[in-house]
Parts: sequence; C-alpha cells; structure tokens
Amino acid sequence: MDIMHSLLLLFALIQDASGSHPASDPLAPLIVYDGTWSVQAEHPWSGGAPGTVDQLVSHCQHFTQYFACEQTVNGNVLALIVYTAGGTNGNIHTRFIGLDGQAGGRGDLTMDRDHWTYLAKPTITLKGNWSRVENFILDHDHIRFEEYESSDEGKSWTKKNFGTEVRNAH
Repeated sequence: MDIMHSLLLLFALIQDASGSHPASDPLAPLIVYDGTWSVQAEHPWSGGAPGTVDQLVSHCQHFTQYFACEQTVNGNVLALIVYTAGGTNGNIHTRFIGLDGQAGGRGDLTMDRDHWTYLAKPTITLKGNWSRVENFILDHDHIRFEEYESSDEGKSWTKKNFGTEVRNAH
C-alpha cells in the first residue's frame, strides 16, 4: 500500500472513531441528470414521428437543501424540477414548476440503487390519472426509462412510453 492510500485509510479511521464524518447527501446522485442528452422514445417527447431523436438539456444545480434542474427539449424550456430530501434514505420529494410559475403537486422519487421510480398523483382536490416513470441508470452516460399511467389510483398500470437517454459528448 503506498503512502497516499495509507493516509486516506488513516483519515477515514480517525473520522469514524470521532463520529465526525459527514452524513451522506441524499441529493448528490441527482447530478447524473446534468448535461445534454439525446433521447429516443417510442413516442418522442416533442411529438415528432417515431424514431425522432429529441435533445434534452438539463441544467442542474445542487444547493444546500435543494437540487434543481431546468429542462429544455429541442431548444424549448419546459420546466424547472425541484428536489428535496424525503424523510427516509432513498426517498426524494419533487415539484414540477412550469414557465407560468404554476407548480404541480408534490411527487415522490424512490431511489433503489440504479432503479429510480418517480410517482406523481393529482392533488386531493383534483381527479386524474397517476403517472409513474422508472429510470434505470445504466451508467453515467446512459439511462433507460419507462413511463406508465394508472386510472385506478395505482392498482394497475399501463405502459405509455419507453426509451433511452444517451449523454452527448462534451
């Protein structure tokens, strides 16, 4: 073991012994979304013909207690998504804010390793379908997604769309 590895191991042991190691940041994994992506879906987000490749740009920023991504599809800014830590490990709250400043209801993101599930329900005062998006983080540059909808409050789900996101080279 070289001197650098020995020092790093010693530092980690000292932090563990003192109990002063920083808590894991539940929002940190979201940084994978930051960047420019080519998105190919069965039903393109732009409404284009099947096989159309959309360009998604996510400008993401980690703040102290918030993480936010402004999302642009094919040059059109669509929304700001704000994330906050949930009450338990792997659970994140989400809020979609449109260009008109209107915010959707709170959504929930459950992160189970590389399988991330978004769940959105209409607010209590509104009726409507539930939606679920499952992201499979294949690696830092590849995400596979599936989009589902439920008209019976999550008892049964219908797949509405699926596709891949590939990070564009810098």
